[in-house]
Amino acid sequence: MQITKGGRFVFKLIGRVLLIFSLLFPWIINAKDKNSQLNDHIQQAIIRAISSEHATLKVALPINKQGLTLDKNGKFDWKKNEEALLHSGQYIAVGLQVQITKVDFKKNKLVFELNGGGKKKKRILERIYIGTGSSVTPLARTLDPSNPQGSYLTIKFDKFISNVTPEKVKFILSSVLDFSKKSSTKIFIETFPKEFQAAVKNKRAALGMDRDMVLDSMGLPLRRIRESTEKGQVEEWIYGERPRKIIFVKFQEGVVISIKEY
Repeated sequence: MQITKGGRFVFKLIGRVLLIFSLLFPWIINAKDKNSQLNDHIQQAIIRAISSEHATLKVALPINKQGLTLDKNGKFDWKKNEEALLHSGQYIAVGLQVQITKVDFKKNKLVFELNGGGKKKKRILERIYIGTGSSVTPLARTLDPSNPQGSYLTIKFDKFISNVTPEKVKFILSSVLDFSKKSSTKIFIETFPKEFQAAVKNKRAALGMDRDMVLDSMGLPLRRIRESTEKGQVEEWIYGERPRKIIFVKFQEGVVISIKEY
């Protein structure tokens, strides 16, 4: 078969296109790999290290589908989280223990489901019904099936997930989760300003504390006395009774202004 001049030109053009593509193809693949998620080996290592892990909350989390987002250094927007807590109306309090129940790998995000997430889910036993005819009942029930009790933590990277190990993931999450075996009381005390932590540990009140801090430090008072003054609402909490020491803690607008012992 004789190939015309035009045919030879077409073959040369196709050959050049194939050559250029063969040179660019590895670069295209590598570029895709660089922008893709972590390889399966690292993903599985993170899942093994993090999934089902228990931790204690250092920051309150809203019970919703968004939860809290951290950057790659573990930092987050405190104000935005406080607004989310108010908006959701429900939250997981500081000092409570949570469990990481699922890990999802997105393009540039690692998403951790806590306590089943911020949406209602049924356990397997709740989907199994026993009985006969129209009289059936679930094999297991939740204490409050209308309210979810979980949330989410998301680590957001710049463009894609890279250079991440299980140890680094735990380090990033440590700004919100405490993976140590500290008690919930100790974790809660550490959320107080440093000038109050020693007082709470020693079961004492301190000037500048609010009511919750005094309650955590000294417990419920024996008596409370309230009165309105020109300077605002004044409340006095009285601890102890004779013949033992009596402590008077006075609040003005919810803040301790004086502490007297007799």
